[in-house]
Amino acid sequence: MMKITASIKGLDKVNQSIRRVKKAAGGELAKKATGRGGAILRDEAREIVYTAPNDYVVYNSDGKGGKTRTVVKPGHVGRSIIMKRLPASERPGLTSKHIVTVSNSKELPKGARQIATFVEYGINMRQPHPFMSTASQNKGSEAKKEAFKVLLDGVREKWKK
Repeated sequence: MMKITASIKGLDKVNQSIRRVKKAAGGELAKKATGRGGAILRDEAREIVYTAPNDYVVYNSDGKGGKTRTVVKPGHVGRSIIMKRLPASERPGLTSKHIVTVSNSKELPKGARQIATFVEYGINMRQPHPFMSTASQNKGSEAKKEAFKVLLDGVREKWKK
């Protein structure tokens, strides 16, 4: 009977690298990756959103049974397109999630999100001007590739440390 003994050195270092990569991928890298993909979609939506040629008027309920009239400057919806990272409570099971949406805006009128819905689907307009769905069609693949690249580059960097 022959006895063979082998010794493997450096496993502690490999385990440290694995822990470092796992920690980064579950935190900062995931956040950077989803942020990069989201930024690409946000920028595309801002680029292609319909912009009215002139000021226009919207009427909102004043909460007292009447309506208020607000003059809206062209580009209001585009200026209100944002990207935000969802808190853990709004992304169960996901490490990181960024969304691209239209905020209700800080500038008047506050209803940029509702105006965006009208633009996207053509409500009260001659035709729809989809920009969110089109941004996703135009740049969705690029956003995924860039997010993956950020993640992969980050893993490589963390592994080398």
